[in-house]
Amino acid sequence: MTAETDAARARETAHKTRALRKYEADFAPPASDGGEPPLEVLSPFGPLVGRTRVAPALLDRLNAFADGLAAAGRREFLVPPEVACAGGAASLVAVIEDRLRRYVLAAEGVPARRVEIDRIWVVSQFAGTPSPVHFHSGDLSGVLYLKAPPSPPADELGKTYISGRQAGYLNFLTGGKQRFAKTLLSVPPEPGVLYTFPGWLLHGVEPFTGAGERRSLSFNARAETED
Repeated sequence: MTAETDAARARETAHKTRALRKYEADFAPPASDGGEPPLEVLSPFGPLVGRTRVAPALLDRLNAFADGLAAAGRREFLVPPEVACAGGAASLVAVIEDRLRRYVLAAEGVPARRVEIDRIWVVSQFAGTPSPVHFHSGDLSGVLYLKAPPSPPADELGKTYISGRQAGYLNFLTGGKQRFAKTLLSVPPEPGVLYTFPGWLLHGVEPFTGAGERRSLSFNARAETED
């Protein structure tokens, strides 16, 4: 056995280890990835959901773009390249790519060689409007909240399971009702908060009651790694 053969086998073993390791959950994941702003991993097992924030200046730029279209009655519209790329290193595209690269590294343990954003769009919703459970195309998806309706009183949210969901919450679902497994993650809309998750992960939005607008920005993307 030559040194070259040993080296080839070592490389093959390392490659297989990396390929399999990305499916193995950590028992106690870190609270964040140490970046700025922090990226928190919300689930230690199964599909991972990333949560982070964007700068207020970016939020203001996106809302300034969307205000006119929403006022004209548009409820869903694409974000054009000139808006998505405005701001250079602080642009929406740069922020999405940064968060997705960090998500891939946190989820799979290997850096993304390439991240490609497919499309970005905004959805404007008012009272009584749901978004049925669905999944997206591509490897990765994300939701950034631009506006949120006033939160219902805490006592109203806690009355029943159903009333607690009537607040425009975003629900992530995996599997069904399974003993010893948590299969539903329900999060409130909060402006400036960005969630990243696998495109195949089922999710939907509950309707809300009362005044206000629930405005969200979504995107689909693909990521390539060395494996």
